[in-house]
Amino acid sequence: MKNKPVVFIVCTGVGHIRRGYESFTEECFAALKDAQGFKMYLLKGGGKSEKQAFRIPCVQRNTGLSKKIATWMRTEAYFVEQFSFLLAMMPLVIWYRPSVIYYSDFKLGTWLWQLRRFFKFRYKLLFANGAPNGPPFTRMDHVQQLLPLYIEQACAGGTAMEKQTLLPYAININEEAITAMFRNKVEWRKRLGLPAAMKVMISVGAVNSHHKRMDYVIREFALLPASDFFLVLLGQTDADSQGIINLANELLPQHNFIIQQVSSEQVRQYMCVADYFILASLSEGLPRVLPEALSTGLFPIVHDYAVTRQTLGSYGVYRDLQQNGQLVHAIAVVDHMGIKRAEFLNYAIKTYSWDTLLPQYEKMIVQLISNNEV
Repeated sequence: MKNKPVVFIVCTGVGHIRRGYESFTEECFAALKDAQGFKMYLLKGGGKSEKQAFRIPCVQRNTGLSKKIATWMRTEAYFVEQFSFLLAMMPLVIWYRPSVIYYSDFKLGTWLWQLRRFFKFRYKLLFANGAPNGPPFTRMDHVQQLLPLYIEQACAGGTAMEKQTLLPYAININEEAITAMFRNKVEWRKRLGLPAAMKVMISVGAVNSHHKRMDYVIREFALLPASDFFLVLLGQTDADSQGIINLANELLPQHNFIIQQVSSEQVRQYMCVADYFILASLSEGLPRVLPEALSTGLFPIVHDYAVTRQTLGSYGVYRDLQQNGQLVHAIAVVDHMGIKRAEFLNYAIKTYSWDTLLPQYEKMIVQLISNNEV
């Protein structure tokens, strides 16, 4: 075991932020920590240190201290978190001498590139391009591209195909548990405090208006009959979320919605007993919540652009979500399709599950390790 090459997977938000970056990093570590060809360690900015998982002390972005430092430095709190994390992880880099550092936060990776040049470290940098960022990819050794369109853009921008791997985000799918929730929908709705007789619409993502556009979801939902529909908004809440809550209180009856920040497992439970799913964002990398929605038997209603088309294929309802009045028509399409939830689940397993994609993740990392040893 001690002779295995070491791989660090790092994400400053794990343990205190709930986004796609964090859930992917945690699931990837769980899937790969016992890999045959290397030993993986998780470096995270929150939670507790555990076996092969180290909590790195940093100034977390949502604290008052980070905001004060950011104001003094005329930068963002996210920058403060990333930089303090970088400094605190250096002793582990020196001690473990990782062959590969696998990351999603572009800024952190850029600094790791510069430190490698200065201190002559030997690690290779593997970037999961989830934002996404565009070419040129000059501050990393290999790029995990989530969709074909990003490969095309990178190649057009001068990045060699050999420097890229096309590999979507994998997700955990517990087929047995999900199927059981399908069968016991009424009971699970009762547990979650959802109405048994109403149609439930769900949207998952940061509770804000600038990216996930939860304000658009609320305005569209307000056009539906209040006696028939119930809205669930789940995701990371911050200072910007109060405006979304205020808008919901203004436009919707109190008994017609909930807005909450819950665990990843609870998100999956809510989706399993919902009837409709909408993601109103206009720009994404590959939003993990879309495969997750499929895995819970939901037919996603999404903005019509290349990312959602390549993520969902024929398993999406595509609309121009920059226009008003789209949700009413999209719901009618979902109802008309009448596809069984098990079909969505099976598609998600074959396309996005860790069981399916794990060998490709291992291969990508082992090849980068081999390149490092040449």
